[in-house]
Amino acid sequence: MRPSFSKTKPGTKRAAEKPSVKKPMKKKQNKMNASYRDNVSERLRSEEFDVEIFNSLTFRQGDGVVTIKTPFEEKSKEYWVLSHYKVANIENVPVKDRWKFSEATVRLYTSDESKDQTLHTGLNETMQTIFDKLLTDPKRQTIKSKTSI
Repeated sequence: MRPSFSKTKPGTKRAAEKPSVKKPMKKKQNKMNASYRDNVSERLRSEEFDVEIFNSLTFRQGDGVVTIKTPFEEKSKEYWVLSHYKVANIENVPVKDRWKFSEATVRLYTSDESKDQTLHTGLNETMQTIFDKLLTDPKRQTIKSKTSI
C-alpha cells in the first residue's frame, strides 16, 4: 500500500506543512494467560526451601499453640499426617479453614529402621480398623473419580 499525500496549491499554508504519511495501526497482541500451575511453578523455582525434614506435633494449649519438632535424618519411606478436631469447634467454620482449629496435628516420617517398625505397625493397624469400620457400614457410598497429576 502506498502512502497517501494531500494535494494542495503551492501558495497555501497547507503546502508549507510536510505531507502526512499514514502509519499502520499496531495490532494489540493478546496476552496469553498462564495457567495457575505455571504461575506457581515459576514462583517455586525462585524460592529457597528448607530441605531439612522434621517430625512435628502441634497442639492447643490455653489460648495458644505449641509445636514440638524433631529432626528426621534417615531416608523416609512413609509420611503420616494425623489431625484431631472437636466438632463443636469447627461446626460453623468453612472446610478450608478448619485446620486452624485442630486440637492436635502430628506430621510424622517413618523409615524401614527397626525403631520405626512398632510405630509403623500401630499406624497401619489404626488405618485398617478405620477401613474396616467404613467398609462394613451398610449405608456406605462408593464414589470413583479420576485425578489429574
